[in-house]
Amino acid sequence: MAQNNDFLGQVLATRGGERVMDCYQCGTCSGSCPVFAEMEYGPRQIMHMIHLGLEDEVLSGPDMWYCVSCYSCTCRCPRGIEITDVMAALRSLALQKGFTQDKEAKFSRAFAETVRQHGRSFEPELLARYYARTLDLLALLRQIPLGLQMLLKGKLPLLPKNVENTRTWREIFTPAGGKEKKTEC
Repeated sequence: MAQNNDFLGQVLATRGGERVMDCYQCGTCSGSCPVFAEMEYGPRQIMHMIHLGLEDEVLSGPDMWYCVSCYSCTCRCPRGIEITDVMAALRSLALQKGFTQDKEAKFSRAFAETVRQHGRSFEPELLARYYARTLDLLALLRQIPLGLQMLLKGKLPLLPKNVENTRTWREIFTPAGGKEKKTEC
């Protein structure tokens, strides 16, 4: 494991990353995380790895892509560290540095594009976008029997149902003119 002190500096320079060094490894973030069981390391260990400058291990791992941005870790952190924003910053760094060859990154992008388009998830389009990214046509075709069953039972919509107030939900994807939006806990 190679150490890269530049990585710590890069994280410190991101939104939410300014307070990474304040982490004293209490584990509240990992204990609050609803997807911790799916992660390889979890938020607490990711924070420690950032301290150590383990860029390759952090940016090539799946954990930041599993983060569902629920802000449980951020709201419960006794040090006020915006861990959810750190995870978002790590995703950005992974994209910039070419670490996004994993399926989690491709799924995350497909999901964000689908939500941007409709204001909510539309599973048929999400799957189409995801499998187009992974170039796995066979896996997409294997989803058809299940999709048809769900469609017939009314569990899967044929057409997307867009949200009514498009201006409000599209603002989520628009930078706030340089102003940081604070999360209400």
